Amino acid sequence: MAITELTLRRAAELRSMVDDYVDASTRALTARWAQAWQEVAQEWQDTIAVILAKKAAGEPLTPAQITNLARTQRALAMTAAKLRELAAELGPLLEDSVREVVERTADLTTGVAASQMPPVDSKLLPSFTRVDQPALEQIIERSLGQIHASTLPLSDEAVDAMKSALIRAVPSGWHPDRAAREMLKRTRSGFNGGLTRALRIARTEQLDAHRAANRAQNIANPTVTAVVWHAELSSRTCPSCIAKHGTEYPPDTEGPFDHQNGRCTFIPKTRSWRDLGFDIDEPPDITPSAEDWIANNPHDAVAALGPDRYRMLQDGQISLADMAHRVDNPDWRPSYQATPLADLRRKANQ
Repeated sequence: MAITELTLRRAAELRSMVDDYVDASTRALTARWAQAWQEVAQEWQDTIAVILAKKAAGEPLTPAQITNLARTQRALAMTAAKLRELAAELGPLLEDSVREVVERTADLTTGVAASQMPPVDSKLLPSFTRVDQPALEQIIERSLGQIHASTLPLSDEAVDAMKSALIRAVPSGWHPDRAAREMLKRTRSGFNGGLTRALRIARTEQLDAHRAANRAQNIANPTVTAVVWHAELSSRTCPSCIAKHGTEYPPDTEGPFDHQNGRCTFIPKTRSWRDLGFDIDEPPDITPSAEDWIANNPHDAVAALGPDRYRMLQDGQISLADMAHRVDNPDWRPSYQATPLADLRRKANQ
């Protein structure tokens, strides 16, 4: 079946739903981290004041001595405890969101597939079965387990970053107030490194839960014969996603395995109307191919691909498929990422 305007609209609604939950969790995590920083900021201000006072008095403080100061140890311990508390909150904070994303994906994915059915009496159309609840529960539990495992090193990594920020040399000649502000800014940046990781975990796991539910729903319906990799084509789309856009896979294919924070989706594609027993001409597939999009939007294509990739592609030195390569990550999952320019140049010169 061709993908129609209604199909793309329902797919966009599905994606918008997921984005809404991801955005809500981003706001909640950011607010919680800001609150937590306020709870430890004064301790760091006092610690920095002690360090600067010792330096002003001429004490030769090495990085190890700064780290081992009782005041520093106290600030680090308080911060580590706060970060462990934040890490422990991540799973419970995301649990309802993950559950809603999985449940609603199962329902909305059916609508995407149903949009491709012919305009006949609904009684004549094949029925769409919702994936069974135990399968969805497994997806939810797996996602929450992955969130828990991913947050375990969060505290140690952030504390190490804060420690490094604290002992970094302050330029000589700075006024103590300016030096204090700079050191506090650095330590806060290290603290917020934990937020960056938490946001990445939250986004990645919610998107992967959505994709797993989408896959389970497509497998549950024999009317779905393929899934199509769909990227939002624009000047900001990465070369790998452009290369994968429009490629088709069996319905049980996991993914799409785009990069971290990626926005690609699989759109289910159903049997043709004639395969379903209806002697009716189908409408054309309106999904633009990557090739057509590049040809019709050269300015955006150059911005997305970069001038060198664009030139090599236009000259026939490389293909679209050459611009994406699979990267295996034992700590996460495989992903397709943009092929480095150096590799593409070597291929173009062969």
